[in-house]
Amino acid sequence: MSVARRWTLQRATRCLERHGVPEPLADAEVLLAHVLMLPRLQVRVEALEPLSPAQQQAYRDCIRRRAGGEPVQYITGTQEFHSLAFEVNPHVLIPRPESELLVDHGVLAAKRWGQQNGALPVRCLDVGTGSGNLGISLLRELPAGSVCAVDSSFTALNVARHNARRLGVEDRWQGICGDLVESLRCEPPGFAVCVANLPYVTDAEWRQLPGHVRDFEPAAALQGGADGLDVIRRLIHAAPGVVARQGTLLLEVGWQQAQAVECLMRRTARFEATGTCLDFAGIERVVWGRTL
Repeated sequence: MSVARRWTLQRATRCLERHGVPEPLADAEVLLAHVLMLPRLQVRVEALEPLSPAQQQAYRDCIRRRAGGEPVQYITGTQEFHSLAFEVNPHVLIPRPESELLVDHGVLAAKRWGQQNGALPVRCLDVGTGSGNLGISLLRELPAGSVCAVDSSFTALNVARHNARRLGVEDRWQGICGDLVESLRCEPPGFAVCVANLPYVTDAEWRQLPGHVRDFEPAAALQGGADGLDVIRRLIHAAPGVVARQGTLLLEVGWQQAQAVECLMRRTARFEATGTCLDFAGIERVVWGRTL
C-alpha cells in the first residue's frame, strides 16, 4: 500500500474511532474497498496508487456517513448471508448471521417433507421477506424447490425480487405484497416449509437499541409490541391454514421469547410437535412447529 493511501486509511480510522464506531479499522478498510471496487484483502496488502480526487471525495462521503452512525451495509449496499451477497438498502432489515439457522433447519425440514410426500412439489413460504435472504438462500439449497415470498412493503419486495434475479432463482421465486399470509390463495397440499423473521423487539428493548439500528433500519421490521410477539402471534394462528400436513413453521425469536412462542404453537391444535434451536451464543433463536 502506498504511503499516501496508508495515510488516508489511518486518518479515516481515527475519524471513525473519535465518533465511537466499534470497529473503526475494519470499517475503514471495507469502505475503501467499496470505493475502489476491490476485495478488502487486496486493499490491505497491495501497493496501490494514491486515490484520485473523485475517489477521495467518495471515500470522505462514506466515512462521514459511517461516522454519523449509518451501517456499513447501507453505505456499500451489500451484506453477505449464507455465503451469498445480498443487496440491501434502508427499506429492508440487514440480514444477521443468526438468521442462517432458519435456512439450515428449513432445508432439512423441506427435504424431510419431500421424502415423506414423494412426487409432490416442495413449496416454501418466506413471510416478511425483506431483502429475500431467507427464501433465496433456501432456493439455492433446494434445486427443485420453489418459494413464495410475502412482504407488506412493496419497496422491500422489489429489493427481494432484484436479489432473486441477481442470484439466479427468479424462475422459482414469486413475490406477493400483503399482510402475513392473509393475501395468499393456498392450493393443496400447501407449503412444506414456512420461514419467518418477523418483528420481535419489545417496546422496552426498542428504547435501548443502539442508534445504528434504531435510527437507520426500518422500524416496522423490528418493533413487535409490548412483549415483542404481536406479529408472531398472528402468524402462528394463521399458519396452519397454509402449511401442508407434516409441514414445518420456523420462526426466529428474540432473547427469552422461545418458550412463550413454543407455548403459542402448542395451543394451536394442528402443531403436533414443537422445539427450539440454539444459535452460536447459546440463545434459543429458532422455534419450530410441525403440523399434523
